[in-house]
Amino acid sequence: MNDDNTASRKERQAYWADHNHRFHAAGSPPTREWQEYFGSRPAQRIKQVYNRLWACGLMDMAWLVMLYEQGLVDQETVAKLEPILEKSLTEKGFGGEDWIRQNLPDHDEDVASAINYGRTLQEPMGRIMMREGILFALEELQLTRAGLLDKAAENTETVMAGQSHRAHAQPTTWGAYLLAVHDQLARGEEQLELAFRHVNRNTGGCGACSGTGWPVDRERVTELLGFDETVELTYDCEGSMDDHLTTLFAAANIAVTLGRTATDHNNWVSEDIRLFATDMEWRGCSSFMPQKAHAGSYFERLRIISNRVLGQMQTGLLNYHNEPIQDVLPVYMSEEYVINALAQLEGALGMLRVILPHIHPDQKRMWAILREGYSGAPDLAIVLIREKGYGGRAAHRVCATMVRMARERGIPPYDCSAALLQEAASISNDRIPDITDEEVYDCMGLEHFFEKHTNLGDPNPKETLRLVDVRRQAHAQARLRQTERRQHIETAISAMKKRLHDIASETAERL
Repeated sequence: MNDDNTASRKERQAYWADHNHRFHAAGSPPTREWQEYFGSRPAQRIKQVYNRLWACGLMDMAWLVMLYEQGLVDQETVAKLEPILEKSLTEKGFGGEDWIRQNLPDHDEDVASAINYGRTLQEPMGRIMMREGILFALEELQLTRAGLLDKAAENTETVMAGQSHRAHAQPTTWGAYLLAVHDQLARGEEQLELAFRHVNRNTGGCGACSGTGWPVDRERVTELLGFDETVELTYDCEGSMDDHLTTLFAAANIAVTLGRTATDHNNWVSEDIRLFATDMEWRGCSSFMPQKAHAGSYFERLRIISNRVLGQMQTGLLNYHNEPIQDVLPVYMSEEYVINALAQLEGALGMLRVILPHIHPDQKRMWAILREGYSGAPDLAIVLIREKGYGGRAAHRVCATMVRMARERGIPPYDCSAALLQEAASISNDRIPDITDEEVYDCMGLEHFFEKHTNLGDPNPKETLRLVDVRRQAHAQARLRQTERRQHIETAISAMKKRLHDIASETAERL
């Protein structure tokens, strides 16, 4: 690729002079983006989200406000707990009553224990963490979808052989292929949004299974924490928690799509196939072979990180299998696998997104390979049926026989003739077609293929662009929903903090 897509000349010279070529790929400095999305981003996200202290802190704040409003704790207790709970939002730890007692100036266990009046420890802190992980994954997913739509729009005329069972099927375009990847991710996003809806439900105040004798207001806690609704049945709160599985399945579905497209491109950029190339800094290297600059290295890593999502899904599923419907540790602790899966998914999506601009199709080679594949035969069968009076099965048989003969004789598809088709009909004991060389070439030469394929969803460039526009509108709506989700939670949390602060301040003023 040209130098505009690689590091500056000065940067390359510094790299060559450094002699530290651990990541050397045929003389080009490597991109560091793969390291971010493959390693540091997921690790940072797990550290950020899977921290029980801040989630406990939010729940404790909401519960404390509700207890005060219900007349179950006094203002003085709120004033003592408020600064401790505010501190919990910025530190690391497990949280809970013991943490609060240790951080109270007088270590008053009675004040600390007030935070747990009428509730069990577990829920909904896990849901608070999981919904945050889902939101981050959704944001990266939407960026990736936008990148796929842009790349698809740029490649509506990048023709290639569509494959069935790894053999030439019909001509298509890379734009149409990328649109298919996008649509699979869009359906995955629908599943992830459903998972968010299942996760973003308040289970606080459920007790262990039968609620509490305290006169709590569970709906008020739902409002304070920005949950969308309350899990009504108290037994369902701790006993089910199938929202973990809903989220894991959604993440796994998206990861499978990422892994599959990574495999496709890993094959297509190989040196023996060379349908595509990647910029040098996105290639792999060897500490033994100086010439190594394998273009599939990045896609290998994309497959690895996608597989990590599937591993978390399987572990989480097995944790549920054959467990009783009640509060048990294997189910309760599965939030760890959900958060890990979401963090790895975010990294995998980012890996696909950032490499898309650095994948370059070899259009001449793609066209040349496409023309060798006899993929115009289905259209030739249509001509025999619609214009020559053949039945569907007879037309299929004659064309298949012609292609077999052409392959045996080394005749490329664009040199197939009317005489060859007529000979095939004679061999298969079918009626000899009255057809010209031009009619055969019009199908087998593929030059007018996309002009004939203009139905809904066909890879015709105009239809692909139309579909891209439709999906951009849907994508804009998805972005709006995501913004509303974030704003709803942030507004609720901000109002909750203010309410708690106001209650504590009233106490300070009174004293």
